[in-house]
Amino acid sequence: MTTQSTHPPPGTWNARNLLTVLEVAEWARVHPKTVYRWIKEGKLEAIQFGPRTFRVPEDAIGKFLHKTGYRKTTALPKPNGREQL
Repeated sequence: MTTQSTHPPPGTWNARNLLTVLEVAEWARVHPKTVYRWIKEGKLEAIQFGPRTFRVPEDAIGKFLHKTGYRKTTALPKPNGREQL
């Protein structure tokens, strides 16, 4: 008997790509209460598993960054501390 591993279709979630509120807060360098506020305000997509348990899909982070106007900069710091354009 052989088993095949099946991958979920793109855009779906599974346990491997769900982040805790604390993980998102550490990544964004904000307090966990800020992440809860983003979820409550509808700014950050999250899945609620209980009255106080949320998980944030990894792809929701990218959507959140795009909605909030985050732009990747190409400026690199010069050795003397000034930004290079």
